Amino acid sequence: MEIRTFWRIIIKGIGLWLLINSIYVIPQFASSFSFIESGGLNWENLISVWFIIFGTLAVYLLITVFFLFKTEWIVRILRLDQNFTENRIDINLPYKNVLSIAVIVIGALVFVEAIPTLCSTIYEFVKQKELIKDYSGTSWLIFYFLEALSGYLIMTNSKTIIKFIDKQINDDIKP
Repeated sequence: MEIRTFWRIIIKGIGLWLLINSIYVIPQFASSFSFIESGGLNWENLISVWFIIFGTLAVYLLITVFFLFKTEWIVRILRLDQNFTENRIDINLPYKNVLSIAVIVIGALVFVEAIPTLCSTIYEFVKQKELIKDYSGTSWLIFYFLEALSGYLIMTNSKTIIKFIDKQINDDIKP
């Protein structure tokens, strides 16, 4: 495997991890609606909170797009493939297989991280004996369910994800 290919795998893995972590911004947005339900609504504070949340999400997604689809540009700008004594790493696995392993591991980490918090949130919900619409942690309950589901889907659909994040590789390689 070439050094350049190794760095592409690392950068795409970081990009996928950033994409998954950008999802954490969504429950924060949903929890900001609790300001509306409480008696003292301050529109200036609410708008500033929404602006910060959308700004954070936009920065996450912008960085993620660069890491997933402009990996060659990042390798070239940061000169990550320079100053190595050898041009190859002795790994006899194809690029797609290593990227597939990275995607499966990231999906497994997301799934394993989400399951305990989902179970804990479900336990708290059942213990409260409230309707789902009256439960204060509904947005977190939905979020942890979707996180566990997305981790599972990332693990099981790694080939589709690799096709998606690797489809622009020919555009990135242009000199």
